Amino acid sequence: MLHLTTATAADLPALCRLVNLAYRPGTGQAGWTHESALVRGERTDPAQLAAVLAAPGQILLGWQQQQLVACVHIEPAEGYGYIGMLAVDPACQAGGMGKTMLAHAEAVLIQQYRLPRARMSVLAGRPELRAYYLRRGYQPTGQRQPYPLDAGVGLPLDSSLDLEILEKPLAA
Repeated sequence: MLHLTTATAADLPALCRLVNLAYRPGTGQAGWTHESALVRGERTDPAQLAAVLAAPGQILLGWQQQQLVACVHIEPAEGYGYIGMLAVDPACQAGGMGKTMLAHAEAVLIQQYRLPRARMSVLAGRPELRAYYLRRGYQPTGQRQPYPLDAGVGLPLDSSLDLEILEKPLAA
């Protein structure tokens, strides 16, 4: 069972390790959600995470036996809440933690921010990840964005890689 908390500055080292492990693991560490075949370089660093903590929104954490095993970032926007950086330790994937964290993020967007919709961006080159979100009620908006080359979240191996925007109505 996951113990859910909200990230603080003290959590940054463990959070950075978790996100990079889930998104860009080393050889032999890969879970099903990684994007190492599409993007190289680290997904985040402590300075980027500190900036996220200082901005509106929050990073929700999932702990198991005092180990950080999952996270998700939520950020309020005009008329919707943005959900990003959903990460589960590869050793714990396929056990429902991602589903739990996503549901928790949606609940916080409803209860704390009173937002009617959730929105996210998914790498267009990840059909299995897109399908995961579609099974959870997210739908394509028809919008796409270029890969954020200037965000410091890694370099795509294919210059045509972009992001697809998905959205889901949230029930109060």
